[in-house]
Amino acid sequence: GIAASTVKNILATNANGVSSGVGSALTMNGVRVDGMGLASLATTGGDGAAEDKEPALYFEVTYNAAMQPMIDAKIGGQWLKLVFDVSSGNTIVFVKEDDACVPEGYEPCYSYEASEKAKTLKICQENNAMACSGQGQTYPCEKPFLGSLKDARNHIDALIIDGLQFDQHNVEGLDAMTLRLLGDREPKDIDWDSMAVRLLVDPMTIQNKPEQVPLKLFEGTSGILGASGTSLSCRSETLWTAFLDKENITSFSLDLAPPLEAIIQGPGDKSRIVVNELERQSLPPKVEEAIVWSQPKQTGDIVNDGMHEFLLYKLEVCGTDLLYNVSSNWLVVIDTSGPCLTLPPFLFDRVIAHAPIDCPFKPGEKAAGRLCRPRRSAPGSKLPSLFFRLEDLGMPEPAKLFIPLERLIFTETDGSELLCLSRDDSDEESAPANMMYSHIAFGSLVISSLYTVVDLENHTIGLASKGNLEREASDDACAAARTCIGSQTYYPPLNLCEDPVCSVYMLMTLDEVSKTCRWASVVPYGFGFLLFLLAFLDLYSYRLYKQAISIAASHNP
Repeated sequence: GIAASTVKNILATNANGVSSGVGSALTMNGVRVDGMGLASLATTGGDGAAEDKEPALYFEVTYNAAMQPMIDAKIGGQWLKLVFDVSSGNTIVFVKEDDACVPEGYEPCYSYEASEKAKTLKICQENNAMACSGQGQTYPCEKPFLGSLKDARNHIDALIIDGLQFDQHNVEGLDAMTLRLLGDREPKDIDWDSMAVRLLVDPMTIQNKPEQVPLKLFEGTSGILGASGTSLSCRSETLWTAFLDKENITSFSLDLAPPLEAIIQGPGDKSRIVVNELERQSLPPKVEEAIVWSQPKQTGDIVNDGMHEFLLYKLEVCGTDLLYNVSSNWLVVIDTSGPCLTLPPFLFDRVIAHAPIDCPFKPGEKAAGRLCRPRRSAPGSKLPSLFFRLEDLGMPEPAKLFIPLERLIFTETDGSELLCLSRDDSDEESAPANMMYSHIAFGSLVISSLYTVVDLENHTIGLASKGNLEREASDDACAAARTCIGSQTYYPPLNLCEDPVCSVYMLMTLDEVSKTCRWASVVPYGFGFLLFLLAFLDLYSYRLYKQAISIAASHNP
């Protein structure tokens, strides 16, 4: 989730002057070497087919009921299930003694008493003097430490996920941690005697919580493993960045299978985070042609340095350019704290104007966490697919990636379907759409429909679409284009006819029937009155003229 204090600082990446990471590539001995200098580690046989070989080292991923991806981590000697969130920078544990785990009594839940008994937990004395909330700052956490968690003052922070703000009450500390890598060898434990940890001492609460929230985020989890850069944390080091440095990790791959709640399953039944190697099993046969690389992200500032982000181009649904008349590209942040595809308000409204989707709120109205449902016109009907590219149009035409909206549909406990497409209500700016404040977020369900590689050296993202587009998507149920009449003009993104702006013309008004500009109803009467007035003035002036002549004649006999 994006820290609330970060939202207003998200900076748009400028495509101008940035070299493209897509395009030229050559294959040498089965290794694809891109224009970015990144060598894909997936080897191929002589026919280009991927070898069926396990990845060297990976983390196994499971899901909770809200479809949040989780990995195992040991903190204070306790194995926990942490949400793997690549958009935040803190390692957070929910404190058992404060009933911070949901539901109450959930196990495994972090016990600070057990960690204090093991003498691994240290509570920062700075808790009683300052909050740890600013990105890019250094929170010292130096000796002497407080005697116990009970002696510390908690501070408020927040995460924004799928358009909702989750408030937290936190205490900063240090604890022993372990990550376990799996693979075709023995499990490998990577240990730290002391690592920055944030202890949540109350259950997270949703600010302005709506009556119904379809996804119970963080239920059945022990905390959060923030996997962004350290610039999004106020601590000088985080568990994930320490792991990357210690193991010399230059890239990691997200190969998530769809959660059981998703209506489309596969390919693959295991979810993994692979380090330093492109996993081969879920890729198309020609591995060297599968992954498309983004342009390098903008660096040199706190927000962009920490985010795993990229620019997408030519976002389409139902054959319509959703960025029409706004921009050629838009910023995307990978945000696995939640499952949904989160869109800025203007993009969300454009999607639902074309796709067969029914929402419990009106177009332009805030969603407040509510989700829409697919509209099935007939048994077996499909939603359309989203399409996008990772570079601007050119010659040759850049590769097109797809995300079938069917892969974002999940079933509730009663069997009804919901579409995991969120409208981002967190942007309070009344200004026109601006990706500086309102980006696209790819949640875990979106990532499960893509094979995703994060290149930490070149600051690029590699993507390959999964699934079968022909079987999983169809434009048949897309809304038909509106037929305009009179002087109306068709506006493709919102599939509507715009009336002519007659108010720019003096004394003109819109005819609601013909949709053309016509004179205001008062104008004919005004013209008649004007003609009458002119005639009256003409006659009156003639009378005055005759009177003047008569008076002049009487004075000159």
